[in-house]
Amino acid sequence: MSQLSAEDEVELQSLLKQLLQSINDKIAGAPCTECAEEILLHLEETDKNFHNYEFVKYLRQYVENSLGTVVEEETKSLCRGDGQHAIGSGHDTLIHAVTRRTRDSAEYQQMMQTLKNTMIMVVESLINKIEEDQLRKEEMHREKQHSQSNSQYTDNCSDSDSSFNQVRQTAFAISGQ
Repeated sequence: MSQLSAEDEVELQSLLKQLLQSINDKIAGAPCTECAEEILLHLEETDKNFHNYEFVKYLRQYVENSLGTVVEEETKSLCRGDGQHAIGSGHDTLIHAVTRRTRDSAEYQQMMQTLKNTMIMVVESLINKIEEDQLRKEEMHREKQHSQSNSQYTDNCSDSDSSFNQVRQTAFAISGQ
């Protein structure tokens, strides 16, 4: 499952947007960009709902599907039948050894590159949609202002026409007497 389909990209875009909306208050309240980045980097530690976000669930499943076999194979290769670990001496543990070997694997490199490229496209697409929405809002605002100014001009003209007609009728009435 290293390759992500177009449907996956659309789903990721939706899930990322949902996540960003969920944490918007935290990010918006940050006094600077660096602070917002820190909030995002430590979101797992600070947000009790972190593991409930659909985006996080999706990524966890993607990693499991991409690397589950690699982790199993590395674990088997490092463990002997008698439960002893076939790893070097010292403080190295089975988990650290499996993690290191998994991170060094071609599957991990492929998964990370695919995920990185996909997320770049997803984020760029979200940014483009936000910019398009902003431009549409600005255009609608300009059209509304233009419409209001035209309406005001029309009202002023109507008032002038009305006044002119009253003067003309009054003049006609006076001259007709």
